[in-house]
Amino acid sequence: MQSRFRALFLIFCLVLITACALPAAPLPSSVPVVATATSESTLVPSSTPPSTATTAATRSAATTTPGTTGAVAKVPNSCSELEALVGPYIGGVATTKSLGSPQHLSCEFANAKASTIAIVDIGVGGTLASFNTLKSISAQGGRTVTPINGLGAVAFSVSKNGVTAGVSVLTTQGIVYVVESNLTLDQDEALIQQLMKLP
Repeated sequence: MQSRFRALFLIFCLVLITACALPAAPLPSSVPVVATATSESTLVPSSTPPSTATTAATRSAATTTPGTTGAVAKVPNSCSELEALVGPYIGGVATTKSLGSPQHLSCEFANAKASTIAIVDIGVGGTLASFNTLKSISAQGGRTVTPINGLGAVAFSVSKNGVTAGVSVLTTQGIVYVVESNLTLDQDEALIQQLMKLP
């Protein structure tokens, strides 16, 4: 899973660099609904999920085109800044691996028995075009992507054989959040909502 995620992450970074280098193309007035997916999860489901009762209630609908607001996008400086948020979802963080660096932070977190693992990726400079490319890549290998409404500007979940493997979100500020895990869909969404509140 790590090697596939790293490959997806590198492709995503190349897409972002290419998108930044090209002249801006007009964006569609509405966000297309695309069915796609991310890397395959081979992890064991967590036995003690945290409460996600407020997940749906805290969502807000986006009113602008993704990646077009004037706000300055920023990602955390290191994986250690995310441990306190990720820990409750995986039963405590025992090991942390950095898989990338700002402005494209990528971290792998595991609990003591490595029975629950979450990979968190946060990148800046995302556009609707680059996010759609990520969705297309994610749809390979028999995976399914399902659009999610009300989470960021545009978002989708990834599953294979009915098992959730993660969630990806693009905000109006052009920040891309990806969580790949063996958590439930509600937990992935709740974790991304918390990550989106980071300064």
